[in-house]
Amino acid sequence: MSSYDIVAIGRAGIDLYSLDLNVPLRDVTKFAKYVGGSAANIVVGAARLGLRAALVTRVSADDLGDFIIAFLEREGVDVRHVVRDPVHKTGIVFAEIFPGKESRFIFYRENAADLYVTRGDVEVAASQTRSVVITGTGLSAEPSRSANLHALEVAGRRGALTVLNLDWRPTLWSAPKEERVRYYMEAVDMADIIIGNEAEYMAATGRDDVDDALKSIPGRDEKVLVVTRGARGSTVYHRGEEVHAPPFKVEMLKSLGAGDGFIAGFMYGVLRGWDYYKAARLGNAVGSIVVTRHSCSDGMPRYDEVIAFIEQHGGF
Repeated sequence: MSSYDIVAIGRAGIDLYSLDLNVPLRDVTKFAKYVGGSAANIVVGAARLGLRAALVTRVSADDLGDFIIAFLEREGVDVRHVVRDPVHKTGIVFAEIFPGKESRFIFYRENAADLYVTRGDVEVAASQTRSVVITGTGLSAEPSRSANLHALEVAGRRGALTVLNLDWRPTLWSAPKEERVRYYMEAVDMADIIIGNEAEYMAATGRDDVDDALKSIPGRDEKVLVVTRGARGSTVYHRGEEVHAPPFKVEMLKSLGAGDGFIAGFMYGVLRGWDYYKAARLGNAVGSIVVTRHSCSDGMPRYDEVIAFIEQHGGF
């Protein structure tokens, strides 16, 4: 039996989100501090839904790293594969919040600890899980890129589901387009499930149209391709079939965290043996709840709460 249902590899950092609503970032004076980062958000969301979740990452060996680890432990996430790095720093994100609008944010990730994850860091967790999730940001630099690809290889050999969260963050890449696409496509080739929005699919494949991007993916019919479309819901493509899951209408506080919430919910459904429509609807629901809350990680709903939300909005 596997030790984990889901292991995520990648960003775990500090989110500093504005408490001054409708104020541009340059004028904000008050922030709330949360644990953030795509990988951390996903495993917190998965743990709150009831999955056995673990995170593989590196954090700074200081108070910020301790803050992240303590929060994850309280949430029931296994942190045995989180390394306190004495050299590199925990990344920070500053974000403004204009309710109902896209959130503008700035990354501070110079010398970011999570990009120094090694093959040795991922080996054990990737060999003991039913699914492993890597992120596009993890492909942006070494040694993280090799470690993430190794995790897909280790998990894939054991028959675990391999998942690529495209996670396209243009400011976090220094490689030219051709290199970026090559790195993404190497991970795409190894992944069973690929999840991202339309812009992320285009960035990963180098195509200028989302339909062309989807068609360009080698072996696409055998993979599960999931396109998240925000207020338009989500679409799952598999073996020539297209399944669309409608959205949930909510009053959005911020746009951040929806994709991470979707992945947590979708993977819960997949790992529980649900069909792709139901899994995607759960993912839509989790993402919809997260965008109504100030935090991403701490805004993740628990299973009973998200099921009640779905029932209140017409059911699956």
